[in-house]
Amino acid sequence: MIDAHCHLEHMNAEEVIAQARGKMTAIVTSIADIKDAKTVVELHRKHPDFVFACLGFHPEIMKTYTYKEIGYYMGFIRQNRKEVAAIGEVGLDYNWITGKDDQLISREIFEFFIDLAKDLDLPLVIHSRNGRDNKEGSNEGIGDAIEILEKNGCKRVMMHCFSGSEGQLKRCVANGWMISFATVICKSFKHQRLAKITPLDQMLLETDAPWLDPDSRELVNRPWKIERSAEVIAEKLGITKDEVLRATEDNAKMFFKINV
Repeated sequence: MIDAHCHLEHMNAEEVIAQARGKMTAIVTSIADIKDAKTVVELHRKHPDFVFACLGFHPEIMKTYTYKEIGYYMGFIRQNRKEVAAIGEVGLDYNWITGKDDQLISREIFEFFIDLAKDLDLPLVIHSRNGRDNKEGSNEGIGDAIEILEKNGCKRVMMHCFSGSEGQLKRCVANGWMISFATVICKSFKHQRLAKITPLDQMLLETDAPWLDPDSRELVNRPWKIERSAEVIAEKLGITKDEVLRATEDNAKMFFKINV
């Protein structure tokens, strides 16, 4: 089994990797902040057959860095292209980015990384989240993210921790994108309904660890807990847990070009 999205930089990485070996085929770790880039690249270099690194830029941190710093970071990604499995997580988050002007900047930065992924022939791992009661800006973060991806002709896309509507899911599936379900599915009936209408050959499993633990609100989620998600999905689809785990592992290998 392969966890398609977690955050080793927020865990005791070596301890988690040691525990995961023997249980799992691979771990895909995605960063949200520039400051963690070197850490995950080194993790991949140290564990090239097991840890696969995605370098991203969470929209929530956009005010932390200047355009110049973002440019340097994109240069770092180019220099380390061989160590990078995908660009992500990147995207739009209108829960945190609430004002109209800030949302415009966020969309601009998102497109910077879309262009980078195209230049480097890498897939995209997308963070998309709606707002709630934004007074100045839009609430439609997921819809805007989908529209931007479509406008840019993006093909190799993983919708990380997807939480959109059924209509939006069907639109993503029609585009050939991968839909990734996190361990929140163990608690969320909405996500269970979405999984039921997602083709198995376009499905990935992730934990988003250490967040979204299936049993608590503590930061104790771990990559191997995707097995819990597989149990829930198997029940909804009327197939076995092992069938879900095999299919999602094969999908992850194809999407991230993992040869292990």
